[in-house]
Amino acid sequence: MTGVLAKTKRYFAGILAGVVLTAVFGAETKVSAAPIWPETPETKAKSMVLMEASTGSVLWEKKGEDAMFPASTTKLMTALLAIENCELNETVTMFHDAVYSMGWDASRVGMNEGETLSMEDSLYAVLLASANEVCYAVAEHTAGGNIDAFIRMMNDRAKELGCVNSHFVNPHGLHDPEHYTCAYDLALIMKACLEYPVFSEISNHHYYTLPATNKSEARDIPQTHKILRKRIECEGVFAGKTGYTDEAGHCLVTAAERNGMTLICVVMGESKDEDCYTDTIALFDRGFKSFEKKELTSGERVTNAFPMLFDDSEAFLKKGGSRLSVSTASLVLPVGAELSDVTSKSTLTQLLEIQMGDNVIGETVFYYLDLVVGKADIVYRSDSYEITDIAELYLREYKDTEDFDEKQYRILAGTWVEEEDERPDYRPRIIGYSVACAMLLAGVIVLIKMYIGKNRK
Repeated sequence: MTGVLAKTKRYFAGILAGVVLTAVFGAETKVSAAPIWPETPETKAKSMVLMEASTGSVLWEKKGEDAMFPASTTKLMTALLAIENCELNETVTMFHDAVYSMGWDASRVGMNEGETLSMEDSLYAVLLASANEVCYAVAEHTAGGNIDAFIRMMNDRAKELGCVNSHFVNPHGLHDPEHYTCAYDLALIMKACLEYPVFSEISNHHYYTLPATNKSEARDIPQTHKILRKRIECEGVFAGKTGYTDEAGHCLVTAAERNGMTLICVVMGESKDEDCYTDTIALFDRGFKSFEKKELTSGERVTNAFPMLFDDSEAFLKKGGSRLSVSTASLVLPVGAELSDVTSKSTLTQLLEIQMGDNVIGETVFYYLDLVVGKADIVYRSDSYEITDIAELYLREYKDTEDFDEKQYRILAGTWVEEEDERPDYRPRIIGYSVACAMLLAGVIVLIKMYIGKNRK
């Protein structure tokens, strides 16, 4: 019965919201008199986003979801897919299309047809030198030689990440009117990249020496990101990607860490290269001064949070102790903000099965001034193996006891109909009454006519 939890979700949503608020704050959340969000700084970028990496919270944005041409910042998605789907020691071969499918004025490191690199060295060429021919070869390799399949992978991964306005048609970002994304989506892609230490390790190089290959001597490749190349100072910067075409203008994606908080800055559509760095540094400096990250823990586990859904059988919660908890959450808030100003909303997730161990059965989203400032998982710990039919388990547990509640069982099974929907159908009785009244009226009319006729005689 795969729809049981979906139907149960609505029934227990109200209970869950109260449980989570109590578990996290120990009391209902309150709204302070005048909470304030720091004012968005002025930038020259056509579009920009400043995001906190661990929560995905957008601290500041300017037309952050508007479609923009990304140029070579596209290569962040290509690198992400390569890291997620390939081993670093795999061999990447430069086939014909990788070398010859783009103009010779595009950014390159001079690879020849048939030349090979390891995937790790290829990623250095892609992320540092923005090498288009290597990027194309990485995409082909990752998708088993089919570049169109890789493009589908890019768009599918964008949807999985929650991107809102992206459509990729190539792996490198050379201009195409149908190839676009937005600052918010690039921040999400960068956030995903940062989950892999190898990405930051590669990106945080000011130059790299590609080893000799089967067709070339060793060659040095410089970092195109001027902060990472040590040409411009900015505290805490450890990863990033540049991008430029005439149509896109100058674009820059950068990650920096200070005092245990990581921020991602995306600026797009800058008219000058130097403006990218000026805006990025200003956003980082203001952002790290204006916001702070706070850890929010659940404290004690919740007791008997779902008294009917998870009760006292082996697969349910034990009486007197709970297996339901809220994971530790990181909140990013304006400096000086109070936790009492934070509100939250909890939702259950439809599960087709509950497996042994920890099961994420929902999510709590935290808000400050209606802006998302953090998220936490709602976790149910089970000591039993897969359970797919909650109603059947409930029936097995209670059918021979006085505790069995038929209404509760029918709710879990998804067959309960509210009483107002079970009212008797009075239509046949009403029709019967109507017919009887009509017949009675006809009889009265006949008697009246007979009476009148008799008196006339």
